[in-house]
Amino acid sequence: MLIKVMTYNIHGGKDIEGNLTLYGISNLIKEIGVDIVGLQEVDVFLKRSYFLNEIKYLANRLKMHYAFGPNLRMGFGSFGNGILSKYPIVKKKNHHIYSIGERRGILATLIELNQNKKIWFLTTHLGLNGKERLVQSQEILEIIKRLEYPVIVTGDFNETPEGKAHSAISSVLIDAASSKNYVYHTYVDGDENVRIDYIMHSKGICVESIKAIESNLSDHLPVVASLRCNF
Repeated sequence: MLIKVMTYNIHGGKDIEGNLTLYGISNLIKEIGVDIVGLQEVDVFLKRSYFLNEIKYLANRLKMHYAFGPNLRMGFGSFGNGILSKYPIVKKKNHHIYSIGERRGILATLIELNQNKKIWFLTTHLGLNGKERLVQSQEILEIIKRLEYPVIVTGDFNETPEGKAHSAISSVLIDAASSKNYVYHTYVDGDENVRIDYIMHSKGICVESIKAIESNLSDHLPVVASLRCNF
């Protein structure tokens, strides 16, 4: 079975100039034909994003199931990670993980691809401090160990593949890009183009293609992978 998945830090649904881009983001996801999306920096009922429930807005426009994992409470609103899926979401759990500054988490969903196939699809946004990220990665691995189905982890790790958190997670899961030696960037850090957004998977899943999509809808580029589930 072939599924198309995406990871996308949507920057609160705004571009780098502060313009609301949710409509464009929903069109992009639809045009690419993505089955499951892991989103980071999702606003729900926050003043800065006009009190929109961003995850529900995207789900309604795309006619997809959704889950939201709030990590920061800000008045009546919240900020966190989200998942969109064309397939039913059977279970969901938001895990708060070790944080020095901004509260971080990993949102886990069990998704039913068909009657015989289920996967755990998770999305996360790691911290800005290297030591913090390493502890977070170890906590994520403990969560993954308890999951009984194949796993896909997506997210903004805030570090390049040389980082310790990436190395820790990729000792258990497979980086979908490095497994095929794909080269792309997802973020501009000063004058340097870097890859800090990832799709990672357990054994039994094979990568047919992966690429970053050129877009100015956020400060990050979305990454899309076609994955074959051989389980």
